Amino acid sequence: MSMGNEKDLRSMTPKENLPEELLPAIQCVQCGKCSSGCPVAFETSHTPRKLLRFLQWGWLEDASRSPFVPLCAQCQTCTVRCPRGIDVSGVVLALQRTGRARGWIRPDSFHKTLEEMIERTGRVSELRLGLLVAMRRLPVHPLEDLILFFKMLLRGKLG
Repeated sequence: MSMGNEKDLRSMTPKENLPEELLPAIQCVQCGKCSSGCPVAFETSHTPRKLLRFLQWGWLEDASRSPFVPLCAQCQTCTVRCPRGIDVSGVVLALQRTGRARGWIRPDSFHKTLEEMIERTGRVSELRLGLLVAMRRLPVHPLEDLILFFKMLLRGKLG
């Protein structure tokens, strides 16, 4: 491939660089209402507002790799608060899909197991999910995990 025929990503406008499902981010006016209501924004230096700004600048990979993306609780607070009507939580989900498709995000053992369980059965069994995740993370501390397992089982935390 010749470099002369390819567009330089820095010279591209965000509309050319972003997949269609991420284009609503361009409408963001950076008021910060999405971030002020976000229950997980305090966990990381990145907030929904910062993600939308990255997308406005066309920084798709940086936005996809943001530590906020896997932490998003999908509570829809950001979407409800947005005065522009942007589906912010939908943009975060699209970022997750795009990041995985392009190899920027690799799902951890928990998320991978959860997705497989839902695809296979359409349901989630907490007990089975915990066991499968523990088996994927070997070597684990089996005695500590077993003690925690029985404590949670006795308290009715696993069903």
